[in-house]
Amino acid sequence: MAQFPLIDQASLVMIPGAYKEGKIYSQLPTDGSGDFTYTRGTDTATRVNENGLIEKGYENTLLQSNNWAQSDSQYEITGGEAGYDGTNDAWLVNKLAAAYFSKDALVLTGVMTISFYAKAGSLDRIFVFIGGDAARFDLTNGTAVSAGGNPVSQNIELVSGTTDWYRCSIVLNKTSTQNLLIKPQNSSNQDVTGTIYIQDAQLNQGLVAYPYLETTTVPVYAGLTDNMPRLDYSGGASCPALLLEPQRTNLDTQSEYIAGWNTASNVTRTANYEESPEGVNNATRLEFTANGYTYNGSSPSQVNGSTYTMSCYAKRNDSGTQDFGFFRDGSGTPDSVMALTSEWQRFEYTYTAGNTSRFGLAGKSGADVSVYGFQIEKDASYATSYIPTYGSAVTRNNDTSLVAGVSDIIGQTEGTLYFEAAVIGVPTDTQRLISLSNGTTNESIQIQVSGGSDKLAYVVLEGGVQQMVFTSVDITLGTTFKTAIAYAENDFAVYLNGTLVGTDNSGNVPVDMDKIVYGRGNETQFCEGEIKQTMIFKTRLLNEELAALTTI
Repeated sequence: MAQFPLIDQASLVMIPGAYKEGKIYSQLPTDGSGDFTYTRGTDTATRVNENGLIEKGYENTLLQSNNWAQSDSQYEITGGEAGYDGTNDAWLVNKLAAAYFSKDALVLTGVMTISFYAKAGSLDRIFVFIGGDAARFDLTNGTAVSAGGNPVSQNIELVSGTTDWYRCSIVLNKTSTQNLLIKPQNSSNQDVTGTIYIQDAQLNQGLVAYPYLETTTVPVYAGLTDNMPRLDYSGGASCPALLLEPQRTNLDTQSEYIAGWNTASNVTRTANYEESPEGVNNATRLEFTANGYTYNGSSPSQVNGSTYTMSCYAKRNDSGTQDFGFFRDGSGTPDSVMALTSEWQRFEYTYTAGNTSRFGLAGKSGADVSVYGFQIEKDASYATSYIPTYGSAVTRNNDTSLVAGVSDIIGQTEGTLYFEAAVIGVPTDTQRLISLSNGTTNESIQIQVSGGSDKLAYVVLEGGVQQMVFTSVDITLGTTFKTAIAYAENDFAVYLNGTLVGTDNSGNVPVDMDKIVYGRGNETQFCEGEIKQTMIFKTRLLNEELAALTTI
């Protein structure tokens, strides 16, 4: 924490690090009075974690996920068996007749993966049937094949640390309520009596089975869940930033199942081809046999004259010509060609729609690429973080973060506000980044980014009257800046990246300030950016101290 010698003089220090649902902990003060409350209220957000991988929320919506008990003329299923995970939570399935056992009433809401763990007994095949789609799993050779209908994919994977337990999964694209029907078979795929072992079933959204979550009477969620602050490591950062973004909607209804987009020309698509930037096997391969394209006709058409930003992760699969990119307005040829490498990158393209046609991905003959995480945002001049979709458009709510009731932390007659952050994209309207206030804008100290620009503004208001203002201060979008406002009666100074922005020797200090808000002082508008550090001092630091504090 001792980044600057001056840090020992601070009354509040917040460097994103420790957090829990609904809260970000400050390093000073240590009694919790400076901790920031946090709200987003939706589990559709993502972040880049410390391993450089996209992290999102996931779930198990299959209830009673490890209760397989049955005793009748068709099956005897009993618990207490040694499991894949070192517990005695596995079940011995004794098949007595040519019938299925089941997990009932699975609610399918688009692209979803059903998984369970299994081991051979006297039988070594498992036939799975759900809503007309089927797969067969070989528990001796570790293979999985489609066995009817139209499953998206099926997979079997040996559990690490074992020689005979497998995780079996089948991916479906359905919107309905179905029963999961399971039938053990012999090595000739025959319905004979015998045994297998089974444990831990799961139903989660997406093209892969996520880490198992135990359920009883309600679904269970993990990963980046509701109201969890997003400490983001984008760009290979060694230290995280608190990511705060506006409300946005991904209008594309299948952001990962690109192989399932309903229109394609001259392109072969392969789902679950390789690991994506998420670190799991859910990227799609696109091989262009001639000039071609693919798009999702289930997504809405464009609105003529509206601004959109498309984004997608992509990489090349060979060293040949890779003329590939986004298309808009139904052209079917790349309007924005991606500079692909053999490593995953996120590309974005902002444009104004010229008609009400379609948008998607296009390539020229010979292009061979992998893609993941397609997104299109309307009325957006830049791409926000990835919003996963599995069958319908999804909205991520805006992030809000503030700390209230901290009058003892804020200097009331003099003080200094230090702020280290990056502005991600150009806002449509004036965007307040951070404010000290009394809960109104009439008594406040504000750092803003001007609407439609990449310029900062600094404003002090007392009694609703401007006491100090500096505008049109240049920053570089997406690049970290360090800035500070020092204030005392008739004595204001602003520094940015070690350089004096300006001083003002007239004006009053706002009264009764007791809130720190990442956004507007009256909590009606919130910051959009990456916050690296915030400090408050109850004294007006010297100008040379401000220069040292803000030097990049």
